[in-house]
Amino acid sequence: MSKVILEPDAFVLADQALASTFARWQSTIDSSGFGLAAVTDQQGKCDALLFFNRAGMPVPEALPATVVAALTPLWHYLPAITHAPLQGMLSQPLPGISQRSIQLAVQDPHNRWLECSTHEFSDTAGRPRSLVLVREITRERQAVQATQQQQSRALAYERFQFSMLELVLKEQDATRVLETIARDIEAMHTDMYCAIVLTQNLGRLVQTVIAPTLPKAMQETLRQLQLETDKGSLATSIAMKQRVIVDDVMTNPYWVDHREAALASGIHAGWAEPLLTAAGDILGAFAIYYRQAQTPTASEQSMIEQAAKLVSIVVDRHLSQDTMEALAYLEPVTGLPNRRKAYEVLQRVQLQPATGQHWGLIYLDIDHFKWINEAHGHALGNHLLQQVAQRLQKVVAPHFLACMGGDEFLILLSGLASDSEKALQQVWVLQRKLQKIFERAFKVDGQKLQITSSMGLSSFNSVEACDTDFVKAVDIAMHRAKQAGRNSVCVYEPGMQTEIATQVMLEAELRLAIEQQQLALHYQVQVDHTGRPFGAEALLRWQHPQRGFISPLQFIPVAESSGLIIDIGMWVLDQACAQIAKWQHARNTSDLSLSVNISARQFRQANFISMIKACIQKHQINPNALRLELTESLLLENVDDAVNIMTELSHIGIQFSLDDFGTGYSSLQYLKKLPLYQLKIDRSFVNDIVTDSHDRTIVRTIIAMAQSMYLSVIAEGVETQEQMELLLNNGCRRYQGYLFGKPMPIAQFEASLAQALQ
Repeated sequence: MSKVILEPDAFVLADQALASTFARWQSTIDSSGFGLAAVTDQQGKCDALLFFNRAGMPVPEALPATVVAALTPLWHYLPAITHAPLQGMLSQPLPGISQRSIQLAVQDPHNRWLECSTHEFSDTAGRPRSLVLVREITRERQAVQATQQQQSRALAYERFQFSMLELVLKEQDATRVLETIARDIEAMHTDMYCAIVLTQNLGRLVQTVIAPTLPKAMQETLRQLQLETDKGSLATSIAMKQRVIVDDVMTNPYWVDHREAALASGIHAGWAEPLLTAAGDILGAFAIYYRQAQTPTASEQSMIEQAAKLVSIVVDRHLSQDTMEALAYLEPVTGLPNRRKAYEVLQRVQLQPATGQHWGLIYLDIDHFKWINEAHGHALGNHLLQQVAQRLQKVVAPHFLACMGGDEFLILLSGLASDSEKALQQVWVLQRKLQKIFERAFKVDGQKLQITSSMGLSSFNSVEACDTDFVKAVDIAMHRAKQAGRNSVCVYEPGMQTEIATQVMLEAELRLAIEQQQLALHYQVQVDHTGRPFGAEALLRWQHPQRGFISPLQFIPVAESSGLIIDIGMWVLDQACAQIAKWQHARNTSDLSLSVNISARQFRQANFISMIKACIQKHQINPNALRLELTESLLLENVDDAVNIMTELSHIGIQFSLDDFGTGYSSLQYLKKLPLYQLKIDRSFVNDIVTDSHDRTIVRTIIAMAQSMYLSVIAEGVETQEQMELLLNNGCRRYQGYLFGKPMPIAQFEASLAQALQ
C-alpha cells in the first residue's frame, strides 16, 4: 500500500481542538514525503487510519486499505526507528501534558527525518486514545541546516578576515601569513584545497606555490604551469586577469592537460581569482579546488573575491620583487632556507680557493615523524616542525641551517679547525647540543610530544668537497643511525653508500616477494611445565628463490622503514586467524592460542582496531585464541593511546603479551596501566640464566612482578633442560624455545603437534 487518504472519524471532527490540529498537520504535509495519521489506543492499536503515504520509507509490509481493520497495530506502517519512542509516548502519558512531539533521523541512505507527535484525548466511552501524526520533515531540516551552515561560515569568514588583517598589520612573515590564509579557509570548507601562486616577469613564470595540503601531483603541476589561457583555471585567471570558474575539470577544455593530475589528487572543480596590485599589475592567483564537481554559490564567490583581495594586500604590502624571489629559497612550513638554497651555499663552498679550512655537515631527521602525522594530523605535524626549527636556530647560530623538506634538517658548520680530527670533534660538540634540545618535550596544540632524532655527521675540506656529494653522504649516515635503532648518530665513512644501495635493493626484492607470495609463516610451539603444547607463535620467514633464506633481522627493518610492514602485517594476521579457525574445528586443537607480533607502525594505524575486528569476524574465531605481542618501546611512545587501543580490543576477548620484557623501561608505573595478559621474558636473559647470577636476578624479578600483577609469564629461547628447571623453580611454568621445537612450516608443525597431544 503506497498511499491511502481517509476522512477523520466523527469524534476527531467533533472535537474542535483535534480537528484544528489535524487540519494544520494536513497543510504541512510534503506530498512527496512520508506521512501517517491514526487514532490509536495506548498499545498502538489503530481505531482508525486517517492518512498514510509510504513514499519509499522502509516499513513493515502494510495492509491494503480495503482490509484495514480495528486494532491493526500502528507499527505495520512506521519505520522501526519510531517504534520505541512512540510506544513510550503512548503507554506512559505525562500528567497535565496532552501533546508531545519528537524528531527522529531515519537510518537510510537518504538521511530522511520524521516528526512524530501524539495528541491525547478520551473517546465517547471514556477510554484513553491518541491522535498520532507522523510526517517527513527532511526538506525543512535540510533548509535549516543549510542556513545554519551558511551563517556559521559567514561568521567564521568574518572572524578570519579580522584575524588575517591583524596578522598583516603586525608585519608577520609573509610566507606564513599566506600559508595561514590558505589553511584557515580550508578549515571552513573541509572538502576543498587552497593554493596561492605568485608569479614573476609580469605574470609569465610561476615563482612560488603556497598550498599546504594540496596533493603532491597537483602541486607539481602548479610549479610547472604554463601561464597561458586554456592551461587550467589558475593559469587562465592569471593570463586574463579575471575570475575563472570551472565546475567540472573532467569536461572543461581548460583542463585537458591537467586531468591526470586532478584525478590523482581527487580534484573535480577548480575556481581561481587573480591577485592584482593597486595599479592592476598581476601578482599571481588564488585558487580553490573542490573534491566534487560543483558551481560556487553567491556567498562562495564573494568569499573567493575577498580572500584574493586579502592575499593581494599581503603580497603587495610585504613582498618587493627581491623578497618574492627569496620565497623560492624558503621552505614554506618552517620558513628556513630550503634544499635548493642549501645546495647553492655548498656550491659556493666548492668554488672557494683550496685552503686548509674544514667544514662540517649534520643531517638531522625526526624519528617516527610519519607516525605523528598519521596519529595527530598534518596540521599538528607542521606546528611541531616549526617548534623544532625554532629550537635548532637558537643552537645552530651562527652556522647555516636549512630544512631539506618534511622533517629533515641540514646544518653546515664553517670556520672549523684545519686538522681533520679536531674539525670532526667540533662537529660532535654541536651534535651533542642538538641532541639536548629533544630532551625537553614539545607542547603542540595541547599535546605533549616527546620525540627523538637521528643524525649523520661528516667533516670535509674544500678539496674533498669537489669529489664527494657530502649532503648525500651525511644523509646515508643518518639512515645508518636510524637502522641502529633511532635516537642515534653516525659518522659517514666511505663504503656506507654500498650498504645503502644493498638496502634499496632489498626493499625492491621485498616488494616483489610480497607480490609473488614468497613470504610464509612458520610456527614455534609453546608448552607448559608438563611439556604439553598450549599454543604457538607465528613467525615470518622469507625464502628467496635465488638467495635462499633471508633472516627477519635483515628484512623486517626494511619493511618497517619502507611502510611495507602494513601490508605484511595485515597478511600475517589474516593467515593467523585462518589457522586459528582450522584449529578450533578439531577437538585436539580447539583450545590452542596463536601469538602474532605487531609492529609499531601497524599498531599506530588509525584503522588498527577495526582491522583486527574485521579479521576476527571474517574467520569467525574465538578472540581469546588470538594473542598480540607488543614491544615495550612501541607502548612507551604514547602510553595513553596504547591503553585505549588495548582496552577496546581486550573487551572483545583479545589477549596481549608484552614481548622482550626486561630489555626496555620495565616499570610498574606504566605496566599497571596496560590491560596485559602475559609478560614474555626475553631470550637474552634466558641464554645465560644457568651461569650468570645477574640474569637470574632479573628473571626472578620479572616473574615476581608478573605474579604480583596476576599476569601469565612465558620464557622464550629455552634451549636446555637446566634452563627450564631453573625457570620452573622460580615460578615460570610456560616456555618457548628449541628445547621443545624449532619454528617450522604448518604441515610439519601439525604433525609434531599431533604426536605431542596424543
